Amino acid sequence: MDPRMGPVHIPGIPDEELPGKLIVLEGTDGVGRSTQMRLLRNWLESSGLAVYDTGLSRGRLAGTHIQKAKEGHTMGRRTQGLYYATDFADRLEREIIPAMRSGYIVLTDRYIYSLIVRGTVRGLEPDWLRKLYAFAPQPDIVLYLRISIDKLIPRVLASGGFDYWESGMDYLQEATLYDAFVKHQSRVLAEFEKIAKEFDFTPIDAEQDIRAVFDDLQEHVEEIVADMVDVQRMSDFVAPIISEPTREPRQSLADSLRDLLSSFLEES
Repeated sequence: MDPRMGPVHIPGIPDEELPGKLIVLEGTDGVGRSTQMRLLRNWLESSGLAVYDTGLSRGRLAGTHIQKAKEGHTMGRRTQGLYYATDFADRLEREIIPAMRSGYIVLTDRYIYSLIVRGTVRGLEPDWLRKLYAFAPQPDIVLYLRISIDKLIPRVLASGGFDYWESGMDYLQEATLYDAFVKHQSRVLAEFEKIAKEFDFTPIDAEQDIRAVFDDLQEHVEEIVADMVDVQRMSDFVAPIISEPTREPRQSLADSLRDLLSSFLEES
């Protein structure tokens, strides 16, 4: 991950070139990642590409344990960091690497960068965090949804309010969730700006409307997948996807391939 540290090898993580692509969507909670992930996946699959999507705490080994631990309010910062590192390593070995080896586009909702940012603002040593994730493959592109705290707050309120952990209440001594959220997320956004420069993120203005953000994302993703398929820009399908979220699309060839890969992963 970090060229200053050199390559780190762990069992199950190959050193060979993989035919797939690794596309990361980064940004803090409430910035609109889930919507854009859905739009990107539908667009790429409609172009004939097989897409495997994943995200934090979705692994079989530690994902459910992370969720259970977060139901309480006593999980320490280093324990939290190690839980997420375990989940990431598990997903990398069981999902991300096999999918890329099979030629899939792996689209991931956050990557090690969010984990480094979260740990850093909670007081964990930046060098320790970077060494912890030094085995992570370098993504083909990291698309960073950038937003200001003033624009973020209304979105979070509209989507359900402030979460205990995403407000930093586990380490901040604030009287209200609102005060904690503002302080914590301001630190998170400031740290993202630093790490975005360090790891050469591609910034996207997330304060635009959904269609404009998606147009910007498509422009950058086109460059990454151009050698795999001739993709077409498809902004016109943004509105129907947003207005009809409950409609189940007919299963495509890409969906079938993805399901097949998932069954192989479960059997392994």
